[in-house]
Amino acid sequence: MRFLEFFKRQLLVAHIFGIPVRVDYRWFFVLALMSWITANSINPLTENFLTSFIFGIAATLIFFASIFLHELAHAVVARMESVQVLEIVLHPFGGLTRFRHEPKTPRAEFRIAVAGPVASFLLALLFLGLMAIFNSLESSILAYLFFTLVLLNFLLAVFNLFPGYPLDGGRVLRAYLWHRGTDLNEATVLTGRCGQVIAWALIAFGIFIALVQGDFLTGFWAVLVGIFLYDSAKGIIREVKNLERKVVEEVMKLPVSIEPEMNVLHFVDRILTLHRRTVFPVAKNKQLYGILTLEDLKKLPRENWRETKIQDVMRPITPEYFVETDTLLQEARELMRENGVGALGVIDAQGNLVGFMQSRKK
Repeated sequence: MRFLEFFKRQLLVAHIFGIPVRVDYRWFFVLALMSWITANSINPLTENFLTSFIFGIAATLIFFASIFLHELAHAVVARMESVQVLEIVLHPFGGLTRFRHEPKTPRAEFRIAVAGPVASFLLALLFLGLMAIFNSLESSILAYLFFTLVLLNFLLAVFNLFPGYPLDGGRVLRAYLWHRGTDLNEATVLTGRCGQVIAWALIAFGIFIALVQGDFLTGFWAVLVGIFLYDSAKGIIREVKNLERKVVEEVMKLPVSIEPEMNVLHFVDRILTLHRRTVFPVAKNKQLYGILTLEDLKKLPRENWRETKIQDVMRPITPEYFVETDTLLQEARELMRENGVGALGVIDAQGNLVGFMQSRKK
């Protein structure tokens, strides 16, 4: 057991743009295996296995550098969308970019997801150009290696576009469902199920290739990738299911409330400049009076700000604007989608305002 745990560990190899880059210890086994396979394929051209193995290692390292660039593209676009990147991990079956939180909008989710496959397609075109150059120079070994890199990057891009989470195509599908109004958690579970179907299809394909075609190495690899994909999708679904059992009290934030008698000018000059939010609870002595949205405030002419009180422009409190601390998070999110403000006050058993929630913008 300790032996298996050792190979699940990760090694920090670099910081790129401040992002930790780690490799799974199992990656070194894959590096050696792919180098050996590549060396065998070009050995008839070099007629020297040591030379072939050196070329094999170089080509394999370039391929994993391509995978890193695929993941780095996700990370760069994520930062552009104000999503914090925790790390990039290279593992035996590709790479993974981990984020601190989900993107705030379906558009951001889509842009982050497609960045990786776009990078892989561009790399495939780059290697295609290099292959053409070395073909013209009659360097058959390098031309063959760059052809291999073209094929691998093209397949990496295409495979990642399959519509199943955690593949990039699954995230694109999730962004589409989210944009159409499906709850983010529900969309994640649905695309996770799609990922499991793709995983079973990949496992079945691997078994077919091994038993019928006699290509045991390709079949074995397809089965391993399928198992890895299934396990990842299962983990994501389990994580969402656990999240659905959470209650509001576990995720609510402390309220930044404003009093109903405050005038709008004071709110804009003193409160809004410190707290850049779009919705505020209106409360006095911990009692919730209403909800103020900047969208409603925009309708008030600026010259009337000094004379107008918050209570004159707020939305008076009604049951769709608050929940209790023990309300299920899923129910609270549903209410936020339906109440027109995308936010909720949170009250305790005595009716005191103790928290505030606001949904992600769509």
